[in-house]
Amino acid sequence: MGKRKSSKRAPAGRVKKVLDTQFDCVSCFHEKSINCKLDYDQKVGHLQCRMCGVAYTCAINYLSHAVDVYHDWIDACEAVNASAKAAKSAALDRDRDSSRRDRDRRDRDDDDEGSSSRRRKPYDLDDRYDDEDDD
Repeated sequence: MGKRKSSKRAPAGRVKKVLDTQFDCVSCFHEKSINCKLDYDQKVGHLQCRMCGVAYTCAINYLSHAVDVYHDWIDACEAVNASAKAAKSAALDRDRDSSRRDRDRRDRDDDDEGSSSRRRKPYDLDDRYDDEDDD
């Protein structure tokens, strides 16, 4: 008597990972509202939000994916925010410096006005030493 042959299972195929083409919007914070389209013929990547209408375009190459366009947009937003923050801090520094200079100028002007009314007596070298100690 022979054994029954068991049927072999087919090998499980690998699941191919697919990258997203829809992302969360940074400006309006809607989920899955950003659509990325890649035009490899023109070498341009387009990104647009369906809710707020923000759009971004960047150059791509044959290795680029929608994720790359999205992250380029995030980097561009951070660069704009950093430059705006630097400009704002520079303006605040300039305002502080100008107000400090104005305050110093006012203080000097006040000192000049006060010094004309009360004059100091000239410095005399002989007053520094006592004649009694020399004897």
